[in-house]
Amino acid sequence: MTNFKSTDCDMATIIKTFLADYRQRYKLTPEQASVCQSIIQCQTESLGGEHRQCTACGYQQPLYHSCGNRHCPRCKQNASEQWEEKQLDALLPVTYYHLVYTLPHEFNAWCQLHPKIMYALLFKAVWQTLSQFSNTHKRLQGQLGVTCVLHT
Repeated sequence: MTNFKSTDCDMATIIKTFLADYRQRYKLTPEQASVCQSIIQCQTESLGGEHRQCTACGYQQPLYHSCGNRHCPRCKQNASEQWEEKQLDALLPVTYYHLVYTLPHEFNAWCQLHPKIMYALLFKAVWQTLSQFSNTHKRLQGQLGVTCVLHT
């Protein structure tokens, strides 16, 4: 195993340190290998850039290009934070609940054979259950709204 200091905590350093050992045990897909390479090269001389120089003292500051990969924490951290803030600004001033409905494993084969039918039935059953609950509990004082996402 490669030596690693806890002070080396940026993603590029972690990938450079452990990627060779990881690849000995596991196979990377071409996409995964490309992401690793992008993160390693991000904001380094290998991607090119420019050098800025102070006119007073002559100090030179290299400014290297970013990789632009959506998985890169250097490039996309700002974009991710801005997206999250935008989403939070769009929230309505109401209480949200996260509910998870899970199909029994006995239905897995049916879902593979007939995914459109099975998932349509699942969403219909979820809506009927929630709708009936909201209609029978008047203390909720409002119209129920639902956003459903299928995680397979």
